[in-house]
Amino acid sequence: MLFGRKPYWWSDANEWNKILKRYDIRFDIDAKEEPYFWVANAGIRNAKNNRYIPLSDLLALDTKKEDDQKKLNILAREIKSQGLCDGMDAMEVYTRLDRIRKIREKEVVTVTVDHELEDVVEIFSRLNSRGTRVTEADIYLGYVAARNPTWVRDTFLPHLKTLADAGFDINPNLLFRCVTGVGENKTRFRDIADEFWNPARILPAWEQTKNAWKRLISRFREFGILSNDVLPTEAALVTMLSLINKFNDDSQFTFALYWFLQASRFARYSGSGSTSLDEDLRDINDSSTLAEAVTKLLRRFRHEDPMTTEDFLRDYSDSRFGRFMLYLLAYRNRALDWDEHSHRLGFEGLEVLADFRPQWHHIFPKKYLESKELNGNVDALGNIAVIGPSINIRISAKSPLEYVKKYKITEEKLEQQYIEPDFITVPVNEFDAWTHKRAEKLAEEANKFLAELRSNQGE
Repeated sequence: MLFGRKPYWWSDANEWNKILKRYDIRFDIDAKEEPYFWVANAGIRNAKNNRYIPLSDLLALDTKKEDDQKKLNILAREIKSQGLCDGMDAMEVYTRLDRIRKIREKEVVTVTVDHELEDVVEIFSRLNSRGTRVTEADIYLGYVAARNPTWVRDTFLPHLKTLADAGFDINPNLLFRCVTGVGENKTRFRDIADEFWNPARILPAWEQTKNAWKRLISRFREFGILSNDVLPTEAALVTMLSLINKFNDDSQFTFALYWFLQASRFARYSGSGSTSLDEDLRDINDSSTLAEAVTKLLRRFRHEDPMTTEDFLRDYSDSRFGRFMLYLLAYRNRALDWDEHSHRLGFEGLEVLADFRPQWHHIFPKKYLESKELNGNVDALGNIAVIGPSINIRISAKSPLEYVKKYKITEEKLEQQYIEPDFITVPVNEFDAWTHKRAEKLAEEANKFLAELRSNQGE
């Protein structure tokens, strides 16, 4: 990539050009101190002189060739004629350019190790502790690519874009774990037999995974889960995929969704994710019905504990599950957006929006409450409403009465989000009591919703 040379195995020229533009490294010939290198932005690309030189232009030159040496000389003279590199003559500029060019001649030391993959990951992690994090799945993806190069390049990676277009922009590692979870009931790669990576084993598992994803996204949309952006955890998707793949029991999907919400609430996969996932996949594999499998999965945490008022008095920025539940309640209540179009949240007209990302709006504006003596409930979930991403509500320090009138937010829209219309008359000194009352109402509705989902357990 630094040399600007597309590998023979990279088939998509447009994608290659996009990546080159994204990682367009430039050398600042005029810099007298760090940073000497930049990732090009629009300003750097539009510079009218040669101050920011594409690194690939220099690395491509071989000064043993007369033409390349001539190109470097011409570039050095052009730089001087543009008034750059004050205090240096053309020869000194040439020398400086040549030092960068010589990066291509540096030796890259490689060390071959013969260890288990877990040890390889640990070695790389320690050597690269300040660089890009690598996972066991990253290494296995390369391993599978070596055995099935066309499958990874032409099928697996493009399907990530298909999922992203549907709203689920997941990383390759998660999709990889979905495949092994469906095919082998395991996500810890060291426990998966080598034979699984052969086309005869992995391709059927891949087809099952794709079909399960299609069904899951379709069912999620019924409840307003239109993207992975709102999810408190993505690891639980692996378990949901396995449930749908094995049982394909749409009639009891709500019971599986109940587990999904509770697993997110109690951070089921926050510790040793692979260990917990493999435990859950074993429960699914050992069950004969979806209801039996979900019942086993629920034994892992205290799902019967109800949500409380305190859950909705938490800071919304620090409660991913609280935000998720707040959004689901608004969607379940068919809440309309607060803009002039009044589309239903997650919709544009009658069409469901793929990749819908809710926004979080302070009901009593923060600036309006500034300098007031409150008990820290300004950012509580009880003071948050859900709105669409395209609305541009500029309320600044306006009172609720002012912005409700300005944006013509009807009583119906307020009630859809469990906001009593008379909140516009609530004085500031009663804000904490108002927030507590709404948090109490949200907890009540959340528990009703969870009870509805749980009730569909079958016989």
